Amino acid sequence: MKEICPIERPRTLTGLAYEEIKNLLTTGQFEFDAIYSANHFADILRVSRTPAREALLQLAAEGLLVAVQGRGFKIREFSEKEIKDFFETRKMIETYVIRHLTGSLTEDDFKQLRDSCKRMEESAELRSNPDFLEADKEFHMCLIRRYNNLLLVSVMEDIRNLISIFGQKNLSREGRAKEVIEEHERILKALIQKDETGSVDAMMDHLITTEKYLLENYPFNGKANRESSARHLTPSWLRHGENE
Repeated sequence: MKEICPIERPRTLTGLAYEEIKNLLTTGQFEFDAIYSANHFADILRVSRTPAREALLQLAAEGLLVAVQGRGFKIREFSEKEIKDFFETRKMIETYVIRHLTGSLTEDDFKQLRDSCKRMEESAELRSNPDFLEADKEFHMCLIRRYNNLLLVSVMEDIRNLISIFGQKNLSREGRAKEVIEEHERILKALIQKDETGSVDAMMDHLITTEKYLLENYPFNGKANRESSARHLTPSWLRHGENE
């Protein structure tokens, strides 16, 4: 039989709105405690209210936003326990991956990692936190994708999206952006030198430091902390359709 190419479905307005709003969300451009209405995004994106609202409902179903009765949507609040769980998972995955990649990376791999570090430096100089967060995410995901385990890629994409949402809080500490760049450069240097112990230690130190500053700056509330033991993360590492 003649090879048949799959038909590409045209993207709907809801799909386009979803992508745009999620990009704003995962690059740290939503304010904590701010309530965003469907009308707000409909005006910005120049679409009707329906696709904007459906996109927001989808993000709420994924556990990234929560609906505020009759008012709109806001960033979902995470407990200290949940954030620690995210980082525990990151440490297990990323140190495992980097241990197995050390010594096998190509010059093209190193170029991608260097490019991410360069974009972080440029973004820091311009004080563009969204671009900085995107370059930071790409540095880590480059290694995860290189390991070639699609399930790990999916899990890490979910976790990185969550971390990026409150990444602005991490960068609010004076000098933290410079520290992150230096930590990434230490990881890259160990990888270039094919130093397995050094690359694993550098990655672990970076994640421990990032977790520490995030926990110090994240606006926890009492309810989220009290309910942390009762929460249950789905296989995609997210709770779905939860309202607070």
